[in-house]
Amino acid sequence: MESDKKKEDKPKNPRSIANPLSALTFSWTLPIFWKGYRHDLEVGDLFEPLKEHKSTYLGDKFEKVWNEEVKKCSRIKKDPSFLKVIIAVFGWEILAYGILLFVAEIILRIAQPLFLGGLIDHFTPESKVSKYEAYLYATGIILCSAITVLSMHPYMMGIMHIGMKVRVAACSLIYRKALKLSKTALGQTTVGQVVNLLSNDVNRFDIAFIFLHNLWIGPLQTCIVTYFLWQLIGGPASIIGLFSLLIFIPLQGL
Repeated sequence: MESDKKKEDKPKNPRSIANPLSALTFSWTLPIFWKGYRHDLEVGDLFEPLKEHKSTYLGDKFEKVWNEEVKKCSRIKKDPSFLKVIIAVFGWEILAYGILLFVAEIILRIAQPLFLGGLIDHFTPESKVSKYEAYLYATGIILCSAITVLSMHPYMMGIMHIGMKVRVAACSLIYRKALKLSKTALGQTTVGQVVNLLSNDVNRFDIAFIFLHNLWIGPLQTCIVTYFLWQLIGGPASIIGLFSLLIFIPLQGL
């Protein structure tokens, strides 16, 4: 009863009622910052978790899809894939964030230096760029910067939330499976193995999803930038520039 009362006493999460502008600018976080500025935060000041972040909700959702995957694979005598379960549950959400990052990194980030080049060209002698076009280029630079800033932080928060939700769902499934293990299976499984899964291995999901879309956007962006370099400064110089960029990739790990 006491624990139920504590759960009820938690204030409602402001993110659940935040309007689109508040969600975009993160202004819904200001009350907790203001409260922390006035006095030290306590456990009672923390908000209740969102429904989509609760382990019960995520565990039920994943368990249902996982059981379907197990039944499907048992018929064709294949091992079930946890990756397919993640795609089935979060596939559209992951795709949406991938499109958002594509727009920010491929369209806006590449368009910005092109607009800057057109604006600089306006101030060169015998320039064919009119004053009207220069204003358009300047507007393009400002819009690219503004949209990138407004989109990247929600993207990072959203993609990290997906990683967190997959981690929570995996922990829930591991815990439920541990409770259903037979005595024979319990004899073959140590407490350390389960603890290691829950405290260490599942944390990889948090990191993996942050860089997931960069795996395909990075090479695509490199190809497009190389094409523009080829058009602007010629073949040999652009290849040397690309090679100089690529050679530093393995050196970053040293």
